[in-house]
Amino acid sequence: MMMMGVMLIGFAQRHIPMSEYYVAPELREELTSAVVDDLLANNPEELVRTSYTMFNYALVVAKLWDGNFQQMGALEQYLPEGMTYLEEDMIQKGYVNPYKWNLPQDTYRYNLYKLRREGYYVVVMPKVIWDERLNAHLRQFGF
Repeated sequence: MMMMGVMLIGFAQRHIPMSEYYVAPELREELTSAVVDDLLANNPEELVRTSYTMFNYALVVAKLWDGNFQQMGALEQYLPEGMTYLEEDMIQKGYVNPYKWNLPQDTYRYNLYKLRREGYYVVVMPKVIWDERLNAHLRQFGF
């Protein structure tokens, strides 16, 4: 029993080395390769944080679950002036880039944005849940 506890502690503290960190091409497009390379060398925690935020802050879903949702209206109401987008691209990717869109986050409720395509939504999780998940992701890399 004691050995199992030691093994579980060892597993919980195991970190993924940054040498195994995958930088998605979309992140290089958003930040530029030079900025990504600089962050990788000088501020890897910020790189991991930025990447996680880009791909997980605002998710496209086709099915809602039981939850405390706050209806935010149509997604396009939050479209920055002069920007265009293809809804099909969002649906295919499964996320909305929060560095391009200004999608508010509630402290305790899921914010729900409706897409024009019937049955699809963008969901921004509550800040209390977001912070837990982001911190857990950062701990995987030793931050």
